[in-house]
Amino acid sequence: MKLALTSFLPAFLWVTATLATEAESPNVVRIHHRVAHPNLPVVPFVERGTIVLPDSSNTRAGSVPSSISLVPSESIQDDLASFSEDIPPNLEGAMYQIALEHPGDEDESQWAVSIVKTCLLPESTSDTLVLHFSASGKPFTLDYFVSPVPHDGACPQSKSNDSTPIYPTLKDTQVILRPARLPPLPELRTPPPLTPQGEPVQPIAEKSFIQKYWIYVVILLGAILMSGPQEEPQKGGGGGAKTD
Repeated sequence: MKLALTSFLPAFLWVTATLATEAESPNVVRIHHRVAHPNLPVVPFVERGTIVLPDSSNTRAGSVPSSISLVPSESIQDDLASFSEDIPPNLEGAMYQIALEHPGDEDESQWAVSIVKTCLLPESTSDTLVLHFSASGKPFTLDYFVSPVPHDGACPQSKSNDSTPIYPTLKDTQVILRPARLPPLPELRTPPPLTPQGEPVQPIAEKSFIQKYWIYVVILLGAILMSGPQEEPQKGGGGGAKTD
C-alpha cells in the first residue's frame, strides 16, 4: 500500500504544480459574471471562463491570432440557473455584468466591468467579448456585446403566454483582441534658431528695389551723363562777304 502511494505521489505533485502554474500564468485571463439589480443586494462575481492569450510581445506588436476562444467554466450552467432564480432576465432594471480579473488583484471593485441589459439575453443568438490591451501588452479593460439588439436598445416586448424567460447557454463566445494604438503625433513647427544669448534670431529684412539694383542705376545714369546732349544742325545757308 505504501509503495502504491509512493508511486502516485510524484504524478500527483506534477499535476498540482501544472494547475497552479496555469492559474498563475500571466497569459491566462479569467472572466467573471453576475446579474445585479439596484434594489437588490450585490452578489459576488463567479467565474464564467478563461482565455489563453498569445505572447505579450505579439499584442504589443499588434499581431494577434484569430483563433482565440473563451473556455467556459464547469459550473456555468448551474450559475445561469441560479441567476434565473434570483433575478429573472425580464426584471426591469436588471443588468448582466461581465468582469475582467486583473492578475494579482482580488478586489472586485477594481476589475473592469462591461454591462448589458438582462432582458436582451434571452433573444440573443451570439455574443462578443473585446479585450483591450495596454502598450505593455497586458489586458486592462473589456467590452461585451450581444446580438441582435433593437435599434433603440429597448427590451423586447414579452408575450403574455410566454413562459418565464431564462438566461441562454453562453457558449461559442467570439473573442476579439484589440492591441494598443497610439494616436498620431502632432505636426510641430521647427523652432526658430536662437542666438548665444537665447534670443530668437531676427530675420534679415528684405532689401528694396533700389538697395538691390542701385549699382545698375548708377551705371545707367553715368552713361547718360557722359553721352551729353546732341548738337543741333545750323539753320539756313551761309552768305559770302559783300563786295562793291
